[in-house]
Amino acid sequence: MVELLLKRYLWLIDTLKRNGEMTYDEIADKWSKSSINDNGSELSKRTFYNHCQAIARHFGIDIVCRRGRGLNLYSITNPEAIEENSLTKWALDSFSLGELLLGNASIADKILLEYIPSGREWLEPILKAIQDNHQIDLEYENFFGVRFTGKVCPLCVKLFKRRWYVLCQVREDRKRIFSLDRIKNLEVTNKSFIYPSDFVPADYFRDVFGIVSGTGGKIENIVIRTYAELPGYLRSLPMHHSQQEISTNENYTDFSIRLKPTFDFIQELLLHRDQLEVLSPLSLREEIAEIISKMKNHYEDSYTTKQQGLL
Repeated sequence: MVELLLKRYLWLIDTLKRNGEMTYDEIADKWSKSSINDNGSELSKRTFYNHCQAIARHFGIDIVCRRGRGLNLYSITNPEAIEENSLTKWALDSFSLGELLLGNASIADKILLEYIPSGREWLEPILKAIQDNHQIDLEYENFFGVRFTGKVCPLCVKLFKRRWYVLCQVREDRKRIFSLDRIKNLEVTNKSFIYPSDFVPADYFRDVFGIVSGTGGKIENIVIRTYAELPGYLRSLPMHHSQQEISTNENYTDFSIRLKPTFDFIQELLLHRDQLEVLSPLSLREEIAEIISKMKNHYEDSYTTKQQGLL
């Protein structure tokens, strides 16, 4: 029931966001044709008004009636409430995309999506534990086969490169990130914890790229030179919120990024092959050059020798 109501709320927000001012009849007509209205129910005025009140209460989004052209016109009067709340915006975007895809089910074989193998079965209990400030009993094994077992305090979750992660307080002086798809078992305990009042998840990851926080690392002003189509790619989808374009010509474009150069960020730099060059700081430039040199060494032996090693 709760899930159904949430879908209806998101549908109403999305409908008004995309269409602007609408009459009740127009909204009701849209609802009758919606892919989530699988039982063909009507949207009564009473239900509509209840939904508007619930949306204001739960999302802080105001749907207000304005008299115009002899009609009652409904619209969202504070759209900034959507943009300022990253969770609401993400949920709304996901819902809007989901309804679009369901509306095109007849061409499902022509719509190719990325699969997220991220242990989603653990996401619900983790979020419940965060909401209730309850510790979780965790059994975990990383890709090196190193196991971790114990009670931890979940602080936040983060989605990065098709994997869900949970950041936990494992000791008073130590936080650790766990990938949900490497969790072997998880139980929410009855033991509560006091969520640190000075901890802000967004601030914790603000100066990094990805999920490696680089705690104690130094924030660097990094300058990269980009070639070919990469400048346009980075303009349309910045690598980090601190990214700024500092110079451009017909051959290349330079960007500055201010963050801690952690493992995830270095991986991202290498992802762009010969279309990206680190100009500064020198220490990072040399580190990238050393990695490239080691990669080259993998190809120094003849192909025949490598193939023989597989036999």
